[in-house]
Amino acid sequence: MILILVLLLAGLVMSFFAFRLKREEYRATGKYPRGHYMGHGLLIGIAIGIPIAIALENIFLGYLVGLVIGTFLGSHLEKKHEHELRPLTQKERNLRKKTIIIFSILFALGMVMFAAVLLF
Repeated sequence: MILILVLLLAGLVMSFFAFRLKREEYRATGKYPRGHYMGHGLLIGIAIGIPIAIALENIFLGYLVGLVIGTFLGSHLEKKHEHELRPLTQKERNLRKKTIIIFSILFALGMVMFAAVLLF
């Protein structure tokens, strides 16, 4: 449990630095990095998926529907705002890699704990 708390804290710190870095780069260039609007679309899609999950009484299906809606919406927004986007800087790429590693470990630990609860 302590390991999960440490990883969540690390993810929170990484998110803080990613937000700060994105804000600094936006102030310098006036453009958002690629993937910015995809994140917005996924956020909206998941927010749509939560009520669907409650209505269907199936968290997995509601979350999946939300992710699909969010992916389509994010993709549309990325294309619409293509002229406002810039490539990721090296710092942003490194930070994104570290964030993916931390959240992948959290996901794997969550799956192990879920399996342990089901088996025991």
